[in-house]
Amino acid sequence: MPDLHDLGGRHIFLTGGTGAVGRTLLDYLDQCRAVGDGFHVTVLTRDAAGFAARHPVQAALPWLTLVNGDLGALPALPVGVTDVVHAAADTHIGQGRVAWIDQIVGGTRALLDASRAAGADRFLLVSSGAVYGPQPPSIPRLREDYIGAPDTLLTGSTYGQAKRVAEQLCTIFHAEYGLSTVIARLFAFGSAHIPRDGRYALGSFIRDALSDDDAPIRIAGDGTAVRSYLSGHDMAHALITALCLGTPGQAYNVGSEAPVTIAELARRVRDRLSPGRDVEILGAAGDGQRSLYVPDVTRIAALGAASQTDLDAVIDDAAGHYVSRA
Repeated sequence: MPDLHDLGGRHIFLTGGTGAVGRTLLDYLDQCRAVGDGFHVTVLTRDAAGFAARHPVQAALPWLTLVNGDLGALPALPVGVTDVVHAAADTHIGQGRVAWIDQIVGGTRALLDASRAAGADRFLLVSSGAVYGPQPPSIPRLREDYIGAPDTLLTGSTYGQAKRVAEQLCTIFHAEYGLSTVIARLFAFGSAHIPRDGRYALGSFIRDALSDDDAPIRIAGDGTAVRSYLSGHDMAHALITALCLGTPGQAYNVGSEAPVTIAELARRVRDRLSPGRDVEILGAAGDGQRSLYVPDVTRIAALGAASQTDLDAVIDDAAGHYVSRA
């Protein structure tokens, strides 16, 4: 099957396995058993018992082991680990920006050291399109060789800057120690595990559309920002494609090339899930400069991971999990 990988014989150590990216990866990895069984995945989590209680189906997967720990006190990697996928990094401020940098940069360094000591064959860093900084209006899709960067004089650049340093560490470990590091720069995606607590536009719109009252779907900004959404399955397939087939020392954009404004997204969610519900734009009109966040995915597509452009399918996937829990 072209959209699944035979992972037989591999042992993957995964950080961030309990978040939206990680749980979407676990769904995909379970599907990969159809083309090659005999692999194992160890997930690092701060609370294995809590994850098992919240998500018993995933916790009971026969090829999965949960181990307690965190990147600040990283245990030795299990014997026989062949691959490491580093998908752990909060995308929103928790304990402050300095601690945020410590987590992203220090955590990556610790895991690179542990991977080298364990003799892992491959290391995938799940980075972010935030490393490019603001996308110029003249560039409709960002390529991996774009040399823009976040502004160091803005505190809002913290996440993107930290991810850039994490990428630099991967480059150094590849060049100086021979570790086969690959970078995946993740853009927006939608899956059954996207939070609906206000942090992500798609999740918030789905929450509003499925609410029991007649309240509108609310857009916090002016609705002109442009994004693109990859399906969860295709996102996970692209990440594992980068892990298995990506060139060491290289970076790959992971996302969709099909742009949509936030206002259009809200209306598509409304039309798909709650026809007739109002869409309310709360923010004032901007200065005419639309925020863009859309990748060029030619490089990852060349490895066999095509971009998902069916936005309705992405919405259905993201909403279906929510309905099943209602």
